[in-house]
Amino acid sequence: MVAFSKIVIAGGGIIGNSVSYYLAKLNIATTVIDPIGIAPAASGKAGGFLARDWSDGSPIGPLQQRSFDLHAQQADDLGAENIDYRRLVCMAVGCDERAAAVAKPSGKKLEGVEWADINVLGKNMMGGTDTIAQVHPKKLCDAMWKYSQENAGSKLIIGKVVEAILDGDGSISGVKLEDGSTVECDALVIACGPWTDATKSWFPPEIGRTIPHMMGVKYHSILIQSPRVLNEAVFFSGHGDPEVYPRPDGDAYITGFPDPAVVVTESPGKEEVRPEVVSRLVDATKKVSSL
Repeated sequence: MVAFSKIVIAGGGIIGNSVSYYLAKLNIATTVIDPIGIAPAASGKAGGFLARDWSDGSPIGPLQQRSFDLHAQQADDLGAENIDYRRLVCMAVGCDERAAAVAKPSGKKLEGVEWADINVLGKNMMGGTDTIAQVHPKKLCDAMWKYSQENAGSKLIIGKVVEAILDGDGSISGVKLEDGSTVECDALVIACGPWTDATKSWFPPEIGRTIPHMMGVKYHSILIQSPRVLNEAVFFSGHGDPEVYPRPDGDAYITGFPDPAVVVTESPGKEEVRPEVVSRLVDATKKVSSL
């Protein structure tokens, strides 16, 4: 039995949606508040790569295993085709960075790798279909939110929280938005991802300082249409170490060249895309594949 009747979730990304979704499975409605909408930033633009055992032996190992299993369950509940969920294999591929950038394909691909055929030196299996999967993050968030709306009556408010309204005993009673309106609540879930640091100003200093410090690592990504649907995720060593996640619609999601970790100041949904980084990703892709 949930002790709260008016639950506000600040943040419409994967965490906020997950909280709303699992409460909706208990027939509990929530109010999600986000400046842009559902999954406007990293949660809707990530690669969606899932590995079950890559954190085994670490403190987050059991959490990662549970997350992997829950994604499989969500595919059953929401429909794998609706969220582009499928199992994959994953390969590590070494590249020869000394070779010319305009090297020609060898005429045959590296054995066991679907499409890397330029300047490749070797490969190593990183995981099979029992431990590797993928999902389309934006489609997953949209499907979870649709469930929350239709099955529990959850609602979305486009707005920006600027203050937590507290009662005399310190308990939460509502939130104030940037436009001056207020939303009543008796529970507030902060699900702001790399923007969490900004939420400290919502509270008196003695409470704000208890909110964990959060930083973000910015990745750029590109989508390239392949001639056929690929089934292998590839982590390259060399040429900037790009990562390639093929999707079931034929798109190949390619990412790499991360920025250093920083306190994020860019607004959600309005992140700067730097053309020079995009060009580096395109160039790195051309150096390893003729597709």
